[in-house]
Amino acid sequence: MFHLTLQQLQVVDALSNGATLTDAAAQAGIHRNTIANWRSSDDFRAALASAHHDRAVLYRDRAVDLADLAFEALRNVLTDPKSSPSIRLRAAIFIIDKASTPPKFEKEKPAAMAGMFAAMAETDRMHLSEEQPPEPASDAQECTTAHNDAQPNPVFHMHNSAQPETCRRSEPKTGRDGLCPCGSAKKYKHCCLAKPAAGAA
Repeated sequence: MFHLTLQQLQVVDALSNGATLTDAAAQAGIHRNTIANWRSSDDFRAALASAHHDRAVLYRDRAVDLADLAFEALRNVLTDPKSSPSIRLRAAIFIIDKASTPPKFEKEKPAAMAGMFAAMAETDRMHLSEEQPPEPASDAQECTTAHNDAQPNPVFHMHNSAQPETCRRSEPKTGRDGLCPCGSAKKYKHCCLAKPAAGAA
């Protein structure tokens, strides 16, 4: 339902009948800029579009009622030898154009097509489930499932475990160029640093 004033309804009716903005404004007793401002309203635009649609439907119904008479008139023009060649040619072109133009193919809405495909997929799934019963689990699968159920979640276990303590040295670390802690008065890199490597070899 459109919330319009009487003046707005009068303007909508005039515009839908083919009147210009100036003529519609004069009939309603307003300025044409007022109509331009009204056209920014959703209700006014919707009412005007609905009026144009209703007018087009009315004209189409009238044309359908007169279609038989119109085709009979075309027949008379085509069959009357007294008709001018140009008129007969235009009538023939009109008939050929209408006869050779196929009607428009109305595609189904995407939502309707999607629903149809979903219903087909569901039907196929139900048929497959009825024809092919689920295979029993093998011994290996049962064993794996039982093992997974028995073992706690390692991620959950690590998350709840206590944080590891930081390892701290009781003495400062000896540098490569520092004196060897064994008391040989040599640099650490020339004394005990190479001993573990030599022992490992």
